[in-house]
Amino acid sequence: MLEGRGVVRSLCLVGVLGMLSVGTGCAELKRLRQENQQLNESISGLQQEKAELSSKASRYEGELNRLENSRRDLEAKLKGTGATVRIKNGAVSVLLPGAILFESGQTTLRPQSKATLKKIAGILKTSASGEIVRIEGHTDNDPVVKQKDRYKTNWELSAARAAAVLHYMVEECGVAPTRVYIAGFGQYQPMADNKSKTGKAKNRRVEFVIVPRGGG
Repeated sequence: MLEGRGVVRSLCLVGVLGMLSVGTGCAELKRLRQENQQLNESISGLQQEKAELSSKASRYEGELNRLENSRRDLEAKLKGTGATVRIKNGAVSVLLPGAILFESGQTTLRPQSKATLKKIAGILKTSASGEIVRIEGHTDNDPVVKQKDRYKTNWELSAARAAAVLHYMVEECGVAPTRVYIAGFGQYQPMADNKSKTGKAKNRRVEFVIVPRGGG
């Protein structure tokens, strides 16, 4: 009789253990399924992010190619004028050395500079007819001496030089006034070290920055 009871107890214990095993197996399976779902969602998110990055990279590369093609085109058209064409902060910029445009410390255009300005104006009215142009004035770090009574600092001098170029482009060359504006940076955006005469000459310049649509 006792043996029978022992057998029954053993069978009950096996049944309980079996139920616990099944329950544990179901919980583990459920956990694994949840982890698998989370991994699939993560993979899907990463694939979408990769596609977006690839699209951005493609657009960026296309914009770089467009800018480089524009730079080469302008460089060819302005060959022999003394102008340099470069890509600056995501825009094409036509750079004219200050020595071509002005006497030292002056803001009146040199007569020989006007042919170059007319050529640039012609390009702005055709190749870049739908874009805004920022005319920037830049100087070296020498303090203003000759016209100190008119221009307190290089900021004022650089802005006045940019304004002189703008007036000529609008009034004499027919560039629409709605398409151009000026900025005077003084000595604060140098291209070269101001410790040498060569560096200072590079820093004295006017730049025509063709602002991308939607830019500022």
